[in-house]
Amino acid sequence: MQSDDPEDHYPLYPRGMLRRAGLLDAQSLAARLPDWAEEELQAAFWPAYGSIRRTEIDGERSFSIDGGERTLQVNGLPIFISEDRWSFDVVAGPKLLDQLVAAMRPLRKPPPG
Repeated sequence: MQSDDPEDHYPLYPRGMLRRAGLLDAQSLAARLPDWAEEELQAAFWPAYGSIRRTEIDGERSFSIDGGERTLQVNGLPIFISEDRWSFDVVAGPKLLDQLVAAMRPLRKPPPG
């Protein structure tokens, strides 16, 4: 997407995408599950997402060779997903985060030992 919005360009990116999705002040999944490692979040997120998703509408996308960001409407609620080789982040409102966290908790593998 070509945009003149300064929040669509480094160093403010992806603020524009979050703002347009109504998620600028929303909480991240990592903040909701602070004792989970990023790898645990990513591993549990996709199966949990699939289990709660009833409807999905694509929003904005920004992808590169290493990954990217996108916004969606899931069950009528906005979500922002950022996934690349180096990081994973999900931002959503409280109602959708509650559903995701409830679906993710049983998927967490116990620590070894």
